Amino acid sequence: MNAPAACITRIDERRRGPAQFRASELLRWAGIGECAGPDTDRIVYPLRRVPALAMLYVEGQPLHNLYCVASGSFKCIQNDVEGYEQVLGFALHGDMLGLDALCDHQHASSAVALEDSSVVVLPFAELLAASRQVPALERLLLRATGAELRQRGDTQYLMAAPSSEVRVARFLLHLARRQAALGQSGRRLRLRMTRRDIASCLGVAHETVSRALTGLAQSGCIAVSHRDIEIVDADGLHRMQRVTRGATRAGLAPEPRMFVA
Repeated sequence: MNAPAACITRIDERRRGPAQFRASELLRWAGIGECAGPDTDRIVYPLRRVPALAMLYVEGQPLHNLYCVASGSFKCIQNDVEGYEQVLGFALHGDMLGLDALCDHQHASSAVALEDSSVVVLPFAELLAASRQVPALERLLLRATGAELRQRGDTQYLMAAPSSEVRVARFLLHLARRQAALGQSGRRLRLRMTRRDIASCLGVAHETVSRALTGLAQSGCIAVSHRDIEIVDADGLHRMQRVTRGATRAGLAPEPRMFVA
């Protein structure tokens, strides 16, 4: 199906300059490159660079754009009335940001760059209009929405374990799978997020994350060097992440419990 020339011309005329990405590239990032064609080759969107620790959008801000991560990484957060920051998840290359605003057209969370990053800016009104004429763009939006729901489900799975070591083991394996899907190493991980970010996402204290990493290293599952993690014993880590009781893998002491008199 050929997109109407007027739609393509309007988008093309507003997207001049070298910092552009074709819609076809976004489809390939999403794993549906077979949907790319002449229509999506002619639609281009601008690239925006986001410095480390800068906000891409803020909770409560009206929906104007969706964003596809071109490079770097982001954390999605919510802040309560007392300013406590709750990390909801992390976005890597190819992930779409801003989908939480589709419900009532304002962002329910904020997105913060964990490092110098870049995003492809997708003006929502234009994307929606073009998707009615280019089915591949509609499929891209549906695919991204489904991926966001799956990521939220994965986060719930991480937090369901009673032991912090199991939560951290699941987190590392989840990150390793995501990296491998991007063609990166599934054994050598570079944690762009802080221990505190991981702790907030997993629902534990940040000191607990450090202790859990130390415990996993002592058990021979991983090797830790600051923010660099190497999965040494993948089978052992998989066994660890399947533990559903409070007791941890052999060799790791159970977490201390606090009793209130």
